[in-house]
Formats: sequence, structure tokens, C-alpha cells
Amino acid sequence: MPLELTLEQRDLESSLRSSLARTAAGENVWDSLLEMGLTEVPFPENYGGAGFTLKDTAVVMAELGRSLGAAPYFSSVILAGFTLLHAGSDAARTQHLPTIADGSVTAALVTGYPFASTSIRASEGADNTIVLDGAQEAVVAGADADLLVVVAEGPSGLELAIIDGDANGVIRTARESLDFTRPLARIEFTGASAQRAGGNDFVAGLDKAQAIAITALAAEQVGAARACLEMSVDYAKTRQQFGRAIGSFQSIKHRLTDMLVAIELAEAAVLDAADADSRSNGELFVAAATARVLASRAATFAAEESVQIHGGIGFTWEHPLHRYFRRAKTSELLFGNTAVHAETVAAALVS
Repeated sequence: MPLELTLEQRDLESSLRSSLARTAAGENVWDSLLEMGLTEVPFPENYGGAGFTLKDTAVVMAELGRSLGAAPYFSSVILAGFTLLHAGSDAARTQHLPTIADGSVTAALVTGYPFASTSIRASEGADNTIVLDGAQEAVVAGADADLLVVVAEGPSGLELAIIDGDANGVIRTARESLDFTRPLARIEFTGASAQRAGGNDFVAGLDKAQAIAITALAAEQVGAARACLEMSVDYAKTRQQFGRAIGSFQSIKHRLTDMLVAIELAEAAVLDAADADSRSNGELFVAAATARVLASRAATFAAEESVQIHGGIGFTWEHPLHRYFRRAKTSELLFGNTAVHAETVAAALVS
């Protein structure tokens, strides 16, 4: 697959960037995404989607990372939506994916990492339902989601369940997060009755959804890293020191160049991993892990270097750089840290 965007994807990138630039961070971002139909992008047309590719979805995630727009796109469309698409039953997909695709319902994925590692227990209920018990921490946007897609451990193995966020037996507690733009929650179930939603090839589908989520998160990290680079270049051109722009100093040039190299490498890895439909699950897992490692390193490095290049102003609360630094640090730990994904790549190389 070419490691570059098509003309149509460049147009999508430009349109979304312009739209997000017109909205203040955290305000009306979700409405802008709905107006552009971007919640429909990843899903097949028979489930109310636009039938686009993961590469198109990566473009959306990169622009959301670049703007740090606070919207439940990652939680609802990527985490819950893709899990339901690849691991859910036909009945569950038909019932719930159209409303997730049109944005009328937001969803959250309740599980740990790996996605097959969960602290929620499931037992048999009446009429093909599942009774859920237990608590899961660090659920992305779980406190406000209309629908919860839950991975639970049952007597005979893993189960996928769907339950309303306000159902009886569900307690949702918002948690304080380092990143103000990505809310986390603790979800607790106490005898909560949920709809059974697992498909026939549930475990393999769950693994694929996990790899796609990791790739999408890496795309978001690359977008945030590019924003840091752009802010740093602009500042280096205008900030004067000793009678000249600081961008003319060799040390600043080296920092900016190192940032660019790290970002370009990460972006190439993301575009490679975004070719999900033409890969086996094994190849997809390795490509996603590679993208995740490079994107995490690029995002953290870019945020740290940008703060240094901006000097004193970079440390202030009023400057947006602290928000990118917070996002870089929290994303680095979300769904496995760099070491975890590096081990996946290393194991594949050894084998």
C-alpha cells in the first residue's frame, strides 16, 4: 500500500482541519463531526456507514489529535464501534451500529488491555441475557456514553454484552485524568442484566478490533505531534534572541529536524498499519504495534521538545502546549505502554 494519502483523503484532511479550526477546543467538535458525516466513515453501508477504509478513519483521528478536540469519536466510533463490528453478532450489529454510525447514540467499550483481559464477570440470565458483576477502571468516555459495550468473563469463556449506560445495576464514576480532553471513568456492575452480543468468531474479532484501536490511537498521536512541530516552527521564526530569530540557531534546527524525522517515520508506520483489510490478523497485530511504538515516541518527544523550544511560555497554563504534553503522556499509557507493544514487534521478528 502506498504510504501516502490519496487526493480524496487530502481533501478530507483539509476540510476537517478547516472545520475544527473554526471551533474552539472542546466546543461543538462533536456537532462538526456529525455535520460532515464522519461518524459514518468506518462502517459498512449495510450498517448505516459510508463504507470507507481504516486509512480514511486514520485521517480523521490524526486531525482530532492535531486539534485535541474533545469529542467521543475515539470511544464511540473506534473502540465500541469497531469492537461491535468485528466481534458482535449479526443481530447486535444490525440493532446498534446504525445509531452509532449516525451519532445519535454514543457508546463506550468496557474492558481492559488486552481487550480479552477484563475484570467483569458474566453469568447466565433469563431469555438469552447476561448478568454482569464487577468493576472496570479507565473506561474512555464511559461516564456519559449512552451505550456500554462490555467484554466479560463467563463460565465458558469470554462474552460480549451490550447494556444501556443508565440501566439498573450500573454505577458510573468519572475519574480525574491528567488529560482534560479525554475523560475516563470507573464502571461498576452489580447484577446488571445485559444483552448478549458476541458473534461466532468473537475472540478473533476482538483481537482485530484491538489492533484497529491501537492503529487509530497511533494516528491521533501523530496528529498531535505534528501540531507541536508546527507551533515550534512558527515560534522559532518569530522569537528573537540576541538580535536574531531563535530558529537560526543550530541547536533549535537540530531539535526541529529530529522532531520531523520521528513524526514522518511514525506516520509511515500508521499508514502501513491502516491497510487492515488486506492483512492477516497476525500481520495486522505487528503493524499496529509498530505504529503504536513509533507514534508514542514521536508524540512524547515532540511535546517535550516543543516545551523546551518555547522556553518559559511553554510551561505556562495559558499556552496550549501543556494540553499536548498531557495528551502525549496519557496516550502513551493507554492500552499498553511502549514496552508492551515493542515486545509484540520483537516476538514477531524472532519467530
